[in-house]
Amino acid sequence: MNEIVEQINKLKYHQRLLLTISMDEEPEQYSFFHMIINHDLSEKDTKIIVGLLQTLEEKRVNNTISDKHEKSILALLEKDFSVTLDTFQNALNKANLDLDPVHLLKALKRQHICIELCDYLLNDSNK
Repeated sequence: MNEIVEQINKLKYHQRLLLTISMDEEPEQYSFFHMIINHDLSEKDTKIIVGLLQTLEEKRVNNTISDKHEKSILALLEKDFSVTLDTFQNALNKANLDLDPVHLLKALKRQHICIELCDYLLNDSNK
């Protein structure tokens, strides 16, 4: 029964994303939303991705992280993590999110989400 409720909630989430995409004059700008739908991600999965991005961005900018981040997000990262593509990939894997981090970062960037961090991590992938 709980699984059915989760599936219904996921469908409602995808429906909201599709409505946002379809109501815009430039629907192609929603690359991340397309990826969410194509990979059948839940709203919880999306919040994990966003939480990881916020944590990595704070570490990149301040070289430290505050206590404001959820413990569940911090648990996906190593204790003294560095801001690298490998760190991002490993955190996604720990969260059981089978996503190509490079494609994910490009989709986020096209949708204007954490552009500087995406560029930073994408540059790290070219090393």
